[in-house]
Amino acid sequence: MKLVLALLLASAPLGTAVAQEATTDARLGEIVQLIQGGQPQLAVDKLNPLLADYERRYAGKPKPLCDVEPAETKAYAGVAGKDYTLAEGGWCIALWAKGFALIDLKQLDAAVPFLERSVALAPFHPHYLSELGYAYQAQRNWQRSYDFYARAADSALRQEGDRRNKSLRRAWFGMAYDMIEMGRLDEAAALFRKCLEVSPNDQKVKDELQYIEEQKAKKKTG
Repeated sequence: MKLVLALLLASAPLGTAVAQEATTDARLGEIVQLIQGGQPQLAVDKLNPLLADYERRYAGKPKPLCDVEPAETKAYAGVAGKDYTLAEGGWCIALWAKGFALIDLKQLDAAVPFLERSVALAPFHPHYLSELGYAYQAQRNWQRSYDFYARAADSALRQEGDRRNKSLRRAWFGMAYDMIEMGRLDEAAALFRKCLEVSPNDQKVKDELQYIEEQKAKKKTG
């Protein structure tokens, strides 16, 4: 997950305000290093003024949506029409990073609103959607977790190649886990088999399928 944070930062679009963006990217880069270095509280301390700056910059503007990836940005028009503002992708990275750091600090309930905000600003980004699905899963809110993982799976179809496969695998795995917790073993097994379509040698998925077979066998003998 920490590697993904670095990749998200590297792929963030610069936009037009080059000097300001370079400063923002440098701040995000420092925050990434703090999180990777096991200093989540210091990362949070540095994220707070950065997030406040983003809020001030876009205050009063029509519905801001993060410019994360071209395919996602193109899709915004279909849900927001012309009444939205294309905001810097770094804003969503910063929101997600704060949620990530708070989870590291064992403050799950405090983390969720920041992950929700990142999804609100980037509604088609598979990684943010899956992160929120994971947070709800950790709260044992299985149905809500499933719903966001399902959105992540749909959004992953806009991606290509290995990135698409990884996003689909993560989303389907999360959905399957939720199905197990809700007692819907056959549906969970079907989703795990879909994971194997994009990740054929995934031992973790195979282990989960074995677990499901064991649980079904126990039900028959019990």
